Amino acid sequence: MDLARLIGIMVVFGVPGIVGGGLVYHLFHSWPVVWIYEILLVLLALRTAFNAAGKSAPSGH
Repeated sequence: MDLARLIGIMVVFGVPGIVGGGLVYHLFHSWPVVWIYEILLVLLALRTAFNAAGKSAPSGH
């Protein structure tokens, strides 16, 4: 996998991590719930990155 593609996937999942973490804390007022959300999001990001590693990048031009 191209390093730029991996970094792009992590950036895309970083936005929901920051915004979603704040929203989850606002709704539940519990740090353990926020950590569970963040861990699930990291696992989803890693799964997406490893699935993308097996596929070649689309040829755009």
